[in-house]
Amino acid sequence: MPAPITRACLDVLAYRCTPTLLDGATVHLRQFPTSVTSLWTLLDRQYKDIVKREEAQAPHSVLTGALRCLTGGYVFFDPKQGLLATRRPLDDDTLRDAFTLLHGLILGHHPDDIDLNRPTPLAERVAETTQQERLLADYLITPDGSHTPLSPTPGRQPDAANWVYNTAAWDLAHRLAQHTWRVDDQDIILRPDSSGGLIAWQQPWSNKAGTAHALARVRLALKTLPNVADPILVVSSQATRISRTMAYARTVLAEQAETDLPIVEVEMAGRGRVRRIHRMSLQTLARLGMDHSVLHNIQQRVEAEHSADTREEDQPETEAETAGLGPIRPIQGKTFSFPVGRGVGMHHLRELDRHIGQVLAPTGLNIVQDSRARGFKQLPQAELSVQPGDIIRSLDAMHYQHLRLVCLWYRDEMRQRMIHGLASIFDLDPQTLDPAEGIPVPLDGGRISAVFHCVPEFLVHGPAAGQEAAVAHIPSLKKEPSTLVGVWAETEFDAAAEEADAMSPADGAGTAAGPGPDEDAKHQARRTLARLGFVSQFTAERKEAKRKKLNGKQTDHQVVLSLLDLCRSLGIIDRRIDQVMVDAIGPHAADQVAHCGIHVRRQSRQGKDRTAKICVTASVLKPPAHPGGAWTLHGWSYTHRRWEPYHQAQAAFHADAYPTGKMTDFDDDNRGLKTVARHIDQALADLYDYLDGAPYTVTVDGVATRRLWLGLHNRRQGQQPTRNSTWLPASTLQARERPLAVVRINKDMDEVPRPVRVSHRSVDGTVARTNKVTNLLYQVTPDFGSPTWLLATVPPQFDGAGAGRLGEAITRWTASHGSSDPDNRRKNEVRPNWYSMTATEIYPIITASPAGTGENLDTAPIEPQSLALTAARLCHQPLAWANRTRYPVPLHAAQQMDLDHPQYRRSALADDQNAEAIGDTSPAEDGTPAGDQS
Repeated sequence: MPAPITRACLDVLAYRCTPTLLDGATVHLRQFPTSVTSLWTLLDRQYKDIVKREEAQAPHSVLTGALRCLTGGYVFFDPKQGLLATRRPLDDDTLRDAFTLLHGLILGHHPDDIDLNRPTPLAERVAETTQQERLLADYLITPDGSHTPLSPTPGRQPDAANWVYNTAAWDLAHRLAQHTWRVDDQDIILRPDSSGGLIAWQQPWSNKAGTAHALARVRLALKTLPNVADPILVVSSQATRISRTMAYARTVLAEQAETDLPIVEVEMAGRGRVRRIHRMSLQTLARLGMDHSVLHNIQQRVEAEHSADTREEDQPETEAETAGLGPIRPIQGKTFSFPVGRGVGMHHLRELDRHIGQVLAPTGLNIVQDSRARGFKQLPQAELSVQPGDIIRSLDAMHYQHLRLVCLWYRDEMRQRMIHGLASIFDLDPQTLDPAEGIPVPLDGGRISAVFHCVPEFLVHGPAAGQEAAVAHIPSLKKEPSTLVGVWAETEFDAAAEEADAMSPADGAGTAAGPGPDEDAKHQARRTLARLGFVSQFTAERKEAKRKKLNGKQTDHQVVLSLLDLCRSLGIIDRRIDQVMVDAIGPHAADQVAHCGIHVRRQSRQGKDRTAKICVTASVLKPPAHPGGAWTLHGWSYTHRRWEPYHQAQAAFHADAYPTGKMTDFDDDNRGLKTVARHIDQALADLYDYLDGAPYTVTVDGVATRRLWLGLHNRRQGQQPTRNSTWLPASTLQARERPLAVVRINKDMDEVPRPVRVSHRSVDGTVARTNKVTNLLYQVTPDFGSPTWLLATVPPQFDGAGAGRLGEAITRWTASHGSSDPDNRRKNEVRPNWYSMTATEIYPIITASPAGTGENLDTAPIEPQSLALTAARLCHQPLAWANRTRYPVPLHAAQQMDLDHPQYRRSALADDQNAEAIGDTSPAEDGTPAGDQS
């Protein structure tokens, strides 16, 4: 008998939020009149004047923290939208007193001088606002502004108010907490937390000695997906590490006196080692008669530890007191070493999906495999290297006759590694390759050469590092019209800094003792070389592999990967890109459409610098000029606003400092947003001319740019933009200058559904078989309009050689602590990171068709599927990396210009304690595989 026909469906930790799922969940809501929002705006203005900082905001989080202590934990307050939502009813008098106190404290009054019998107008009007118990299911707002039940409406995208999305998880978390989670033959008790999630508070994951702990957390968030009529409940789970002390803790988890109340998550105020509860929160609670709240308990522990730190004789006693898991648990700050690893593993997520199904019985999404996305193949990591033929092909496409690699070193060990790396790539005998200082050595038929220079004063950290005078004598660092130059340099490795960064909580987390920004040779040298017009790549000392190959030979991966990254910086495109550019875009063949990526990032302020740093970079993958030719890469930056070959654009960008000023104001300045969007539109107009009118697409990160372009928002799909508005990239341009489409990428793990398995379903819906992992492309079936695609990815750390696939069959509750007993050796499964599948959301938006295409578009319209396939293939086959990246090549290259900037701070990356890296960026500058970066 023939096998039954089945469809491969992706199962994810995401569910439709229907009226049945909400099951009568309510919140107590106060929606304030405009007079309240006006009075708050006035108070906010007064606060800015008092602190003399325009970007400052009146600290409404103080009120939120105080009200959480007064109402049991669940509070959502948004002064700009003018609403307050709580799970429990809030007394009018208490609310009046709280706002009166906050108003006086913000204006600098002493708490004892604030007369609660004389409430402020703001407090009076807040308390006078009627508190109403509302069914959440009644508060989905349709685009026409009417209130309707949460039910699919044909052609309508969910458009609920923000407070609905912030409060819907409260009741769902409590319902899940009422049921024990049976997993790995254990009964796991999940307790709700104040953010609407769950915590396995009483069953931590600990190291063998019981001195380090992590907690399993489950996060519930209500989101939307394009053209899906119901909001989506997105579920994720992480391992949250607990610190032994309060030092440097930004966030603290605290248990309330009543065990049926949620665990409170508290943000600490201040910077540096000692961070405290906000003074205004404590003063507010004290005046309201709460001297022993959760916040007071946290502050008492901060003060006790701080006092003990100042008395050396008390330090051992303090460490012993804070080593256990008490009612106050600070979340561990950023470290690179911890006795309990990150991540929960695949089995944990599948069992969580089963538990949610049993308790809530939610309706899942229909996500089916894309039939045209089969056969994604990648080059094995061991075979990934620079190919001389691809270099020459790209040189021809860029109209260069020669490539010169300038190798800068100061230790002979590094010189030998560089020689062996070049010899392996160009099939030379390293024993006969002994370049003399400053004498070019031909590597491949006269088109490629290398020249070595020993410049320790240029490469060693210190005040004189990276100065132009140290390389001014090098003739190889002179521009020649027909020669492409790339600099490959050694960077000094600071073992002390790494050791400080890698401190475990048991030793006390410390700050890296490495060189300061003005003494870091790599960043100073990169800036100097960029000013000379050259791109550069740096390689640190070799890291020995943990496992030796049987033949004793070890590939120097740092050298291989840094050379690949140098080629990426030079704009060299290998044949792998040709192989994935196979999907026609409407009437245009795959090799006739350019693909542009726009990267936007706002770097947070640091120290006394109160101005925000803005970064906008872009790159474009340009089709071959003739059949069989190479694709070329070009770039643009906010500081150097013209399109150039990628290596020139990157050098020009790295030569200058980030511009000061704000991309957006904290007050949601719409004018500032539009200004940046119009700058980008001008760049796209210039790109149209740069491409000689060739068609192109634009790819952006939807999360990073959602405030720039309203047309990217899910709830805006199907709406028509106003004329000349910054609706989408290039919306303000003439029709002929606009892209064929905008491809929105979302890789945010808090928003994108997490895959757990693939189910092969029969026509009747029964599951014939399952696959535990997948790397394919799947389509989310829409209720109307065009679909969204999810590119499922298995991290290389989970699937790679020797990875062990930790977490595939067990959870961390049954993980082994390992044993060195010769008769019973076991691997320590607690310490390593555990990985699970992720997904990248790809949503193509077809824009206005460019002029001149005529009837061709009628016979061959642009299909979103072809754009999704192209984006997926450009994620699957990146530049300079064997594993998949979360961004397609054009957006990845634009982002990399920023990541490689000398002024870029590594702290600008999200410090997510629970993040699971899966090759989100290309290899690190020292050759470390991208999967090792957070």
